[in-house]
Amino acid sequence: MFPELSPRNTALLIVDMSLDFLQVGAPFETVEGRDMLPNLTRFIRHCREVKLPIVYLNHVHHPGANDKGTLADRFPVIREGKAVRGGTEGVKIWPEIAPQPGDILIEKIRQSGFMYTRLDATLKELNVVNLLMAGVSTGACVESTARDAVSRDYFVYMLSDVTATSGISDLGWGEMDSDTLQRVFLTNFAYHLGKVASTGELMAGPLAVRIQVIHG
Repeated sequence: MFPELSPRNTALLIVDMSLDFLQVGAPFETVEGRDMLPNLTRFIRHCREVKLPIVYLNHVHHPGANDKGTLADRFPVIREGKAVRGGTEGVKIWPEIAPQPGDILIEKIRQSGFMYTRLDATLKELNVVNLLMAGVSTGACVESTARDAVSRDYFVYMLSDVTATSGISDLGWGEMDSDTLQRVFLTNFAYHLGKVASTGELMAGPLAVRIQVIHG
């Protein structure tokens, strides 16, 4: 049974919402990620209001670090330093949702935010057991992080309206549009790994703002 969601035991993880993933013409442009920004902006504001921890996971490779691994073989733009390169504008978080004082920013060098990072230690320090997943891309970095979280015995929620993926061209099994992929990723996650919820459900339910009434 999943524990109750509370700012005392839950954190929001925001994955790869940087200019290299969102800007028009960016190396990993995800149009759908831009489209869901109003929902994410609203949810981040709500999370701050209820004092829920917010962790940004940002993919960054610093020049000379020699830390790309097989990503360099799979993604030439990473190998050539044309994407997620430290010191460039592309690794900045989208301005509308940029981290604020009190938020946590963790750089990652793999699709999963747990690999080679301090994420697990940070979450344990915060006494977090529930994770809310947001960002791009649903079936890649977001899901890779979520799967690693499940393997570490966190309870994970994939947020349906603040995760996004692009369509994929025909790689031998037919072209897949973004809506179909998103539904498949969410359905698979709900069956095998965790729960799927919308931000509206959470803001109206377990993460609703509680108004304390003081009686004279």
